[in-house]
Amino acid sequence: MKQFVTDTISAAGELLRDRFGCVHDVRRKENVSSIVTEVDLASEALILERIRRQFPDHNIVAEESGFEDHGSDWTWVVDPLDGTSNYAAGIPWYGVMLAVLKGTTPVLGAMHLPHDRALYLAEAGCGATRNDQPVRVTAVNQLDQVLLAYAVDASHDPDQTRHQVLGFGRLLNHVRNVRATNCLVDFALTIDGRMGGFINHSTRIWDIAAAALVLQEAGGQMTGLDGHPLDFSLSPDVCDRTYAVMGANQALLSRLVELLASVS
Repeated sequence: MKQFVTDTISAAGELLRDRFGCVHDVRRKENVSSIVTEVDLASEALILERIRRQFPDHNIVAEESGFEDHGSDWTWVVDPLDGTSNYAAGIPWYGVMLAVLKGTTPVLGAMHLPHDRALYLAEAGCGATRNDQPVRVTAVNQLDQVLLAYAVDASHDPDQTRHQVLGFGRLLNHVRNVRATNCLVDFALTIDGRMGGFINHSTRIWDIAAAALVLQEAGGQMTGLDGHPLDFSLSPDVCDRTYAVMGANQALLSRLVELLASVS
């Protein structure tokens, strides 16, 4: 299965790389921050065709196609183009992600950054790699010695927007500095230790299932903003569920939970 994942995500990444800079059809989805392009759809079609041919009885949760429930213990979680807004703008912060769940637990995860030709891969209990080389999160345990990614999207709730902005201000004075690509690049830079951690206030299961496992296998952890574990249960609302997440090594994560808890 690992080789299948590698081959499939690499093929989707090649499609994204080949069409980069050639986006023509951009459509808005649920809000101003959420769009879809013809490239998202083409990448997803490629991935789903391969999964359905090789594993016809497995469930699939895909960003553009929704939830295919076949009653299997195995579920594929597909993000065919993460960072669509960046991609459509011609900014090379984008990629593709695949995760395999056994029950509700990620057991295989892959993240591909086509522009960098970087493939992050993890199998539960086997560590994490970048292009077949082991990677680890930073060992630094002081927030003021690391960069932090802080990503937000549009919200129809002004109180939610206010809370997110207050959280940004609270953290800004406790970290070395704040950056954000608002896509899997933030996760990748944390996984291989170049950034200390990330916070993202608006993700879906396809944005985080693969990254959660790769981060865990690299020595970090992804949780909710309260530090509680993430729920990847496959209920009928799985495609609508929104996650606010953070990720880092345990020491930095504990400090982030503490700082955000003081924001009101």
